[in-house]
Amino acid sequence: MDTDTRFTKLLEPARIGQMELRNRIIMAPMGTGYATNEGFVTDRMKDYYEARAIGGAALIIPGVLSIDAPRGRCETDQLAISEDKYLPGLSGLVETVHKHGAKIAAQLQHAGKIATVDRAQGVQQLSASETEFHGAETITDMTGEEIGRLAARFAKALPDQKTKALSTEEIQHMVQRFAQAGERAKKSGFDGVEIHAGHGYLLSSFLSPAWNKRQDEYGGDLKNRARFVIEVIQATRARVGRDYPVWCRIDGREFDTEGGITIEDAKALAVLLQDAGVDAIHVSAYGGVITGFIDAPICYPLGHLVPYAAAVKAAVKVPVIAVGRITPELGEDILRQGKADFIAMGRALLADPELPNKLASGRRDEIRPCIRCYVCATQHIEDWPTVCSVNAATGREAEFRIKPAEKPENVAVIGSGPAGMEAARIAALRGHHVTLYEKNRRLGGSLVFASVVSADNDGLLDWMIGQMKKLPITIKMGAEVTAESIIAAKPDVTIVAVGPNIVPPQIPGRDRRNVISGKDLREMMNGRDISGKLAWWMRMGLPLAKPILQRMRPSAAAAFTRRWMPVGKRVVVIGGDLVAIELAEFLVERSREVTVVSSLRSMAPEMALARRWRVLRNLREHSVTLVNKVKYEEINEKGVVVSDKKGNKQTFEADTVVIAEGIKNNPGLFQSLEGKVPNLYQAGDCADVRLILGAIEDGARIGMKI
Repeated sequence: MDTDTRFTKLLEPARIGQMELRNRIIMAPMGTGYATNEGFVTDRMKDYYEARAIGGAALIIPGVLSIDAPRGRCETDQLAISEDKYLPGLSGLVETVHKHGAKIAAQLQHAGKIATVDRAQGVQQLSASETEFHGAETITDMTGEEIGRLAARFAKALPDQKTKALSTEEIQHMVQRFAQAGERAKKSGFDGVEIHAGHGYLLSSFLSPAWNKRQDEYGGDLKNRARFVIEVIQATRARVGRDYPVWCRIDGREFDTEGGITIEDAKALAVLLQDAGVDAIHVSAYGGVITGFIDAPICYPLGHLVPYAAAVKAAVKVPVIAVGRITPELGEDILRQGKADFIAMGRALLADPELPNKLASGRRDEIRPCIRCYVCATQHIEDWPTVCSVNAATGREAEFRIKPAEKPENVAVIGSGPAGMEAARIAALRGHHVTLYEKNRRLGGSLVFASVVSADNDGLLDWMIGQMKKLPITIKMGAEVTAESIIAAKPDVTIVAVGPNIVPPQIPGRDRRNVISGKDLREMMNGRDISGKLAWWMRMGLPLAKPILQRMRPSAAAAFTRRWMPVGKRVVVIGGDLVAIELAEFLVERSREVTVVSSLRSMAPEMALARRWRVLRNLREHSVTLVNKVKYEEINEKGVVVSDKKGNKQTFEADTVVIAEGIKNNPGLFQSLEGKVPNLYQAGDCADVRLILGAIEDGARIGMKI
């Protein structure tokens, strides 16, 4: 295929110092948890980075190589470069990346006050000054299980949570530790080094006026606060030579930090770094524990950090790297407008390592999108290895490497949700003859409704449907499959992926006209008549709305619901799981006054913690009332009556009540086929409710197994 001319700037060769790059796409540094506990490279790590090198990224930056291991780490299984014993493994990683035409740079880091491994081991964390840094806000909206794991992890932490201020002698020791690490990187064959001076880590704590309260030559004005990082650059440069690429990652701003780094600080720092001899500047940003997953560094708004990169770009002559939820289209615009010179992508390359190659070959529509579910980020918070909801192969590339089936077989996949479509996709890629059955007249299963409620899922739905149509898969829609019909079809393999069963709680008053269930809303999206559940004024719009919603793409249907919805102004959502909370956010965006009542101990326990922090904070900022640990007493003409554990009753008034609780597994069809067809499997929520992450993993595993 011809190169897509929409991305000519993104795909053109460029350079950082003496390092020539095949395009302007950089794999952003991200911790993975794939190293050994001692910090050595593993085969798993090599497979992971090799996939991104094969996929066409120009430069890969493995995240956070510890320069002082075993101290100063923020991951238990963090890659290290603190001693020569790590060189053979690092050289092997470099060779793996190089053989596919990509370059690789080592990101050098000491976590400082963010050194969670130090804290867990009862070692005082380091910073510019003695300050309180305990991160108590981390327990906000955590489940009991999450709090329990956190408590166990930090059981040995010191009771005094103050950080230790580095002495002048210790600063000089750390300068040499960074420089020695840079020299090791060069010896290992890395093409350059990135010195991490952002994200609250050790160097950042000196740069931030909020954290640096020193009275010596390393505190005070920006020139003094930058003295540490400048000395690191100079010492590193002395060891690696002038022609070896060295650059810095900095914060364009500290969000949610009173007296923190501002964009003016970042611009002035960039000039100092340029004068010190860096070959580029990578502009990120940082926030508090919770805002870190809204504003920075793992931002939610599209291109949220680009203005900071653009401001730095205007202040310096060296190349600038922009990062922060940047799509290919936005990246191209950034480059063409001169706001940056390179685009760093992180989560997008977890979801699809082949993104650069697909752009280069004109296959933009085949790029599997990130859905911003924050599962990858939550793994990091929990100190677990990185996984991706939409790409089961992330971090397990060897396990999920697609190979032709030994014997192509006839495979029946029942249900076209994410589990069914992923199983069908992989089975077809392996050469099986796949028939996909869907009872509705559109593909997607429960992912259709999920895409209407949460636009972040829409791209995944489009991609999966696109794959079904591109691959040699027979698709049969519009008729519900029975055990008898499958037995009669005589497939060699049967995969049941029919989605969950929805069993709403038996609340008195649930049959009132002002009550709609999540199941009702799903059925309306698939063209079924729910007029019996609506008030007269809502029924008036249904004849027009139903065929429109039935044919619309989810994004268009979501837009349509901003004009008409079968719910009143005041809405009480019954249920506190992921579906209920997503629905509450959807309703708030459509100017409804929302209350969520739940029998659960915590809200949205299935939602990845980093995303839960963002969503629940957003709901509270929009005056949504969140009430959990209640018993549902009844639904009446006023609204919903609940009681607490002491029996105290409270009524939450509502024009419409939405019952969004009751998602269960759905094993009926599978059980009716057991012993009657060969090679029977079940996948996704019909087997166990594990949402998109579990559904896609189930589908992928079965597709690889058959």
